[in-house]
Amino acid sequence: MAENPGPTSPGSGTESGLGGKKKGAMSWVWGMTGGIISRMSGEKEGAESGSDKRKPQARKAFWNKRSQARLPGTVKQVRGAQYPPLTAKQSMPVLRQPENKQSLGAPRKSNSQQTLGGQKSTGLGNSVQKSVSPTQNTPGTTGHPDSGDGEEDVEKKERNEQTETRPGTDSANALSKRAQIFKLINEPTLDLGELRRRSWSGLCPAVRNDAWQLLLGYQPANRERRGPTVAKRRKEYQDHCNKHYSRDDSRYSASEKKIMHQIRLDTKRTLPGVKLIQHEAIQLILERILYIWSIRHPASGYVQGINDLVVPFLMVFLASKAGVVPQHLEEKHLKDENLQLVEPDAFWCLSKLLDGIQDHYTSAQPGIQRMVFKLEELIHRLDQPLHAHLKKHNIRFFHFSYRWMNCLLMREVSLPLIIRVWDTYIAEPDGFKVFHIYVCAAMLIRFSPDLRKLDEFQDLIVYLQNLPTKDWTEVDVETVLAQAYVYKYQFEGAENHLH
Repeated sequence: MAENPGPTSPGSGTESGLGGKKKGAMSWVWGMTGGIISRMSGEKEGAESGSDKRKPQARKAFWNKRSQARLPGTVKQVRGAQYPPLTAKQSMPVLRQPENKQSLGAPRKSNSQQTLGGQKSTGLGNSVQKSVSPTQNTPGTTGHPDSGDGEEDVEKKERNEQTETRPGTDSANALSKRAQIFKLINEPTLDLGELRRRSWSGLCPAVRNDAWQLLLGYQPANRERRGPTVAKRRKEYQDHCNKHYSRDDSRYSASEKKIMHQIRLDTKRTLPGVKLIQHEAIQLILERILYIWSIRHPASGYVQGINDLVVPFLMVFLASKAGVVPQHLEEKHLKDENLQLVEPDAFWCLSKLLDGIQDHYTSAQPGIQRMVFKLEELIHRLDQPLHAHLKKHNIRFFHFSYRWMNCLLMREVSLPLIIRVWDTYIAEPDGFKVFHIYVCAAMLIRFSPDLRKLDEFQDLIVYLQNLPTKDWTEVDVETVLAQAYVYKYQFEGAENHLH
């Protein structure tokens, strides 16, 4: 029986001896490296287990820390910022009234008045600031240093007027709007666009005086320049009166006498239903304003109908000085010091208005003819049955709408409502030249059902020249204005749609 060979010596040269050497070397290397790896792994595990035993919360804290990290693309929720509690108390802005002896409820004393061209005036711009500032006296409701009556009376009459014409109107809204316009006017540089936007829907009597003068450009937008500018304008008007006007007709030339004769005839016919207009002092003011305007505008001169356009300015400015609404003006409010301030203001505002529609009063009155023609096109497009009915009975639009364009509806609507209409006209760019046409169209369409029932030429003419607006309220006027705005939005700038 053969014996197993013994271990091969390293020096053996046989094949089996070489294989045995390789296997032994690999076993030795594996044993060495495996042991080292096993010992390192065991030490690491031992260290971790020992650490966990010493600090059992370490692993948990580690992973919690990582979970709170902000990773790219994650959104962190913020509670309470975007969604405040529904039960939170909602605080409304409180209007602070001037805290002085002449605040609401206390009668005011009249301040010294400025004569035309005098040096006593502090300027309309500074007076507006006084009406808003709580640290200064407020001598008048519109902030003019020449206003005499108390603010309490104005607010009471304002509320009465709103109650009569607009039942259910919240007086707090009117007071808030008034305060906002006061604040806007008191800015160092007025934002005219914002004032136009706030004035379009109507102005309260307390701010109408300044708002009209600012929107027409009589008062400048810069608050610091208002006082000097108005004082200069008043003096300039007084100089014109001293130079050109006289109660002695012998000073006038033949042509000037003719102009003055026509003016005096028309002033007596101006709004015969308004008693205050027939007062001698108002008649003289109308006479001077119209004559000075005709002298300064020789291309057109005086034309019948301009006399009506002075009245709203006189009434609004006088009411502001007296501290009442225009329909409550009485003879006792016609104080000399107030009239001296109102007259030049009314003259310059009238001039600003007529500058935009001067072609209404030049030869052949092309401006009025264009407005009448456009009104007819609008009715043809908006109310074909009415247009056909008028045409069938030989009613030409010039027969009735000439007066609407020439006098700007002064003879069709009562004076308080005309003042409301002018709030929008003055706030609207080219209100007297462009927007007025759409107002006439809206008003005519409003009476369309009644007009189409009339079958006689004379009945139609009488109706159109005496529209049944006697019982109209501010709501009726604002309905017409709103409809006119819709028509303007549809057709203005797109005349091809009218053909």
